[in-house]
Amino acid sequence: MIVRVYPVKRQVDGSVEAPPSKSYTHRAVFAALLACGESVIAEPLLSGDTRASMGAAERLGARLELSGRVLRVEGVCGDPRPPAWIYCAGSGTTLRIATAVSSLVGEPVLLYGDSTLRRRPMKPLLDALGSLGVEHVSKGGYPPVAVKGPPGGGWVSVDASISSQFATALLVIAPLASLTVETRGPVASKPYIDLTLRVLEAFGVKFKRSGYDWFQPAGDEYKPAAFRVPGDYSSAAFMLAVGALAGRVRVYGLDPEDVQADKAIVDILRAMGARVRVGGDYVEAESSGVLEGIEVDLRNSPDLAPVVAALAAHARGITVMHGVGHLSFKESDRVKSITSALRSIGVDARALDGRIAVKGGRVRGGRASSHSDHRIAMMLAVTAVKAEGPVEIEGAERIGDSYPSFTSHLSSLGVRVEVTQG
Repeated sequence: MIVRVYPVKRQVDGSVEAPPSKSYTHRAVFAALLACGESVIAEPLLSGDTRASMGAAERLGARLELSGRVLRVEGVCGDPRPPAWIYCAGSGTTLRIATAVSSLVGEPVLLYGDSTLRRRPMKPLLDALGSLGVEHVSKGGYPPVAVKGPPGGGWVSVDASISSQFATALLVIAPLASLTVETRGPVASKPYIDLTLRVLEAFGVKFKRSGYDWFQPAGDEYKPAAFRVPGDYSSAAFMLAVGALAGRVRVYGLDPEDVQADKAIVDILRAMGARVRVGGDYVEAESSGVLEGIEVDLRNSPDLAPVVAALAAHARGITVMHGVGHLSFKESDRVKSITSALRSIGVDARALDGRIAVKGGRVRGGRASSHSDHRIAMMLAVTAVKAEGPVEIEGAERIGDSYPSFTSHLSSLGVRVEVTQG
């Protein structure tokens, strides 16, 4: 699919509802799977990635019923059914949590996905599970992977420097396998661990912790819950960027007290010179005329790198994003795909030893590849709104992995968007 986005001819001025959080939806589905009884998840995100988690939960024995904007999940009381195989599509979160949950099963389970998933590292998680006696097979630490448990209990250490998802996966099974989870290395994306703990607590599992060094469950049983998925700052950031570049956009459904990592977009927009207003359930971004390049550390909020790059392309001076080395292990090698995609439309963007530097100025427009990455596709679309000419985005169908309503939201703000197959 090719999406063509045209520069705006007049200021945008409008509002959209933030899509539900992908990160919360993934975790709530797996917690509901492991609970004993029926859980009700209100406002789940229905995207390619979250549907992969729902499919994994069904393979592991849960009964799911989706009615409107409510997902009902009948859990397995901590005793997953042997599924033989689980297809994870392109979702790294699904793969990592489902691998840990599958290790609770006393039979072999194969987990695999599409071409983008085959480049997502699994070795830190497999090493941790292996230290607990879980047998595992992989292609050099990459998917497809097979595991056969169950894991022994006790203390388990995991390298979380590439992704906090390895720690999250172990935290999900910790109460059922009697694990104390220790992290090694500088932990990437720390707020995502807080998000995981918030979801698990909603399903009856609390943890004792020492910062981000170790976590010990205070109980051994998941309880069914009524859980409402909050709005997603990761997706909302792209719409807020449109406002900061080309007018004014208000995004509803955002909790200012949430622990989501990508809430950092509020401070980043302000630092770049946009006008930002935060209300009880919304964030609004408005153009001030000129954005300024900044230096920003994105180690804890790596998913913001593409949207910051889009803003930087139109900012005065150079924007340098630090702490982005682990972006190489996302849906694409985002260090390369961000810089390559921006250069395709006339932006001076470079990778510099774990940093990304973008020099703002005139954006030519043209044709660019999404590198089969939803956030790269959305980055290009946002960059287009103030470009000299339209931007054609190849592989834009991947936007549905996280933000299925993205193009319709852009259109509702007055941005001209054309979608074609090709």
